[in-house]
Amino acid sequence: MIRLIRAELIKLRTTNMWWIFLLCSLAFIGLALLINTAQAHQELQTPEYLNSPPPSGLPQEQQDQILADQQAERDRIAAGRTAAGLALKAANIYTSGQFFGLLLVMLLAILLITNEFYHQTATATFLATPKRTKVIVAKLITGAAMAFGFWLVATAIDIVVGAIFFADLGYSSSLGHWTAQQAILLNLLLYMLWAIFGIGIGVLLRSQIGATITAAVLYTVGTYAALAALAVIHEYLIKEDWVMEAAVYIPSLASWHIVGTLQNQLGDVHLPPRWIGVVVMIGYAVVLGGIGTLITRKRDVA
Repeated sequence: MIRLIRAELIKLRTTNMWWIFLLCSLAFIGLALLINTAQAHQELQTPEYLNSPPPSGLPQEQQDQILADQQAERDRIAAGRTAAGLALKAANIYTSGQFFGLLLVMLLAILLITNEFYHQTATATFLATPKRTKVIVAKLITGAAMAFGFWLVATAIDIVVGAIFFADLGYSSSLGHWTAQQAILLNLLLYMLWAIFGIGIGVLLRSQIGATITAAVLYTVGTYAALAALAVIHEYLIKEDWVMEAAVYIPSLASWHIVGTLQNQLGDVHLPPRWIGVVVMIGYAVVLGGIGTLITRKRDVA
């Protein structure tokens, strides 16, 4: 098994795709950090209009309403400056770049499989190792190791930039808070699970172009299409809370739920605990990985 894993790592390292994907990941991380830190900065600042009295010419009821709205906004900002509020913002910043990072890890894992068929090396691989299950397991381990590397780079950048950002504003980095730590660790789990997804998809769809395009479209367009579909069903067909709660059973949305960003998309919807998202993701990974292994053992690769 060690030799198989070493061989898979050599295959990965000797292609140009891994560093191209890494450069793309770095670009997405930078963009996500810019957006997330700008959002956090805006939420932590007190706008000038909150300190301004309402216009004197307005009726007393409107003035009272403006004052009430201003106080509610000040309370919201104050809540965001508490330890718990800062930890939520830190969790978002320390997982910056996750959306496209998971996509790139999945696509690179797909290539670990489809490259064998595209370059017609699968036959030689399985002749050298007749027990195909070992080959798939080696690819799964290699994919997980590759995902760990991408997560490590992303997290290191996120933590350094995030800590500097909070220190510049005079706040704690929240690295000692469990909310931030949990988001970082769960993000690692997601990177590895999406790598397993990629291996499974690559086995199911052996065409390199077909597998990568299908996976990319389902992950990007499919994610927001699923959100839109659930919203339409909830608004016009089934006006029950469980319709929107079902979002956690869609892999990409389950990823958002695990790190706490799905709630921002759905607003006041009461979502199940995060561990449900973890179970969903592990379930998908086990199913895809198991199906992929069974198919590979029986399929003719000549």
